[in-house]
Amino acid sequence: MFSAFSPEVISFFSFYLDRKSTQPLSSRTTQEETAPLVSLREAQKLAITGLNLIAMDEGLSEGSPTESQFLHFTRCKIRGAVHLLPLVEHHIGAYCQAVPLADKSANGSCGNQSAVPSRTSTNMVSNKEDFRLSLEETTLISLGILYYLAFYSWDVVHTLLSAEVEKSSAAGDEQVSTMDKNRSCDNQCDNKEDTSTHEGLPVAPQDAPNNNQAQHSLFKKLLQVLALSAARGSQTDSILNQSLKVLVKLAENSTMDLLMNFQHLLSSRILLCCLCPETPLPAALLTVRLLAVLAQHHKLVAQLCSRSDTCLLLALYVYITSRPDKSASEMLWLQLEQETVRLLTRCMRCPTPAVLLPGSDCQCHLEVVKTLIIMLHRQWMKIRRSETSLCASKERIIQFLRDAVLLLHSLSQKDKLFHEHCLEVLHQYDQAMPGIRAILKKTQKLSACEELILDELYPSEPEAEDQGMDSS
Repeated sequence: MFSAFSPEVISFFSFYLDRKSTQPLSSRTTQEETAPLVSLREAQKLAITGLNLIAMDEGLSEGSPTESQFLHFTRCKIRGAVHLLPLVEHHIGAYCQAVPLADKSANGSCGNQSAVPSRTSTNMVSNKEDFRLSLEETTLISLGILYYLAFYSWDVVHTLLSAEVEKSSAAGDEQVSTMDKNRSCDNQCDNKEDTSTHEGLPVAPQDAPNNNQAQHSLFKKLLQVLALSAARGSQTDSILNQSLKVLVKLAENSTMDLLMNFQHLLSSRILLCCLCPETPLPAALLTVRLLAVLAQHHKLVAQLCSRSDTCLLLALYVYITSRPDKSASEMLWLQLEQETVRLLTRCMRCPTPAVLLPGSDCQCHLEVVKTLIIMLHRQWMKIRRSETSLCASKERIIQFLRDAVLLLHSLSQKDKLFHEHCLEVLHQYDQAMPGIRAILKKTQKLSACEELILDELYPSEPEAEDQGMDSS
């Protein structure tokens, strides 16, 4: 028998049940003080019921989670998983309520600091710091549990992304019987040459959400946590990363129609904050990974470019070319560039890939070619300068070069001003392409079509090829 969750995870959940309410005491009146505790007790009782069901669940009958996760994900009912959602929502909601209050309190106390005795002031600061740390710890645990639930349970994914489900998270337990035939979203578009139609993608169930309906209350709070942590900077990096991980997992395990529930997130400025220069690379990487999943839906692709200074693609290109996080490793930068190529490739496969092509006044249309060439040049230089220390990542770099070259060729075929858009980085292009061509011909089994693509991008020059071969 294969248990859906390991005993260690269930033990961790049990510890979570004992967490007390993290609602700030200062925010409660005497009359209101009992209500949150009653709500917490009810959520804890429901979660205990859910844990008992999970412990008895044979769920993913045989095989490892990785073998069955995507193939039959929608069959993973995991009875009781949705019963944990109200408790998760309680703690995440407390964070959403407390952070603005704490900021307001901190701003209001600045002018009155001198009037408070030093010992009292020190105790107040200490108590607030202890509360903040406890609040952030509980929020991180809550997000971690939500990630587990989204990873293992289709019921949880469907409940959070189904707009018809209102505040009660547990109500979704009986609403997913018609969903077994659908497949997880992120396993559909990879390794396919033509995704220009919607044939073969998951079909919307009869109860698929209408985009005009309200979002699930816990999903709203998750987006609010993301917004708060993105705005607060390094103080909440771990919360920012964890909330992005949950969103990525929800999107990966979604269906095509349920992805539309991310429409509001794309139209807001939240993800733009996640790609600003101050954002650490791990959070930026998770943001691009999320965008790459969402880019499977043609309507969401259209929202990547706002044709204004809030353009997500432009922010991404600026982040990549400037590399603002100086503490990040080269391997992490490679992962970001790989995810970016994956994102842009999916955009190109859309029926109308207008977000990548010239024709509007958005600066991102001028930057995409330049950014691709800069990425290609950087990774080629890394291989050229490498010794044995690069062996572990060399295969990944070569695969990146191949994917980026194919994408660059697709852009060149659709952009009549391609060569003009290369002018600013023409030196890097002329320097890198012969070497990249040689590396790919030496290490990759290229098709005749791919050989032709290399010839079209950069005609063969024997001396340059020999030099590139030597450096590979």
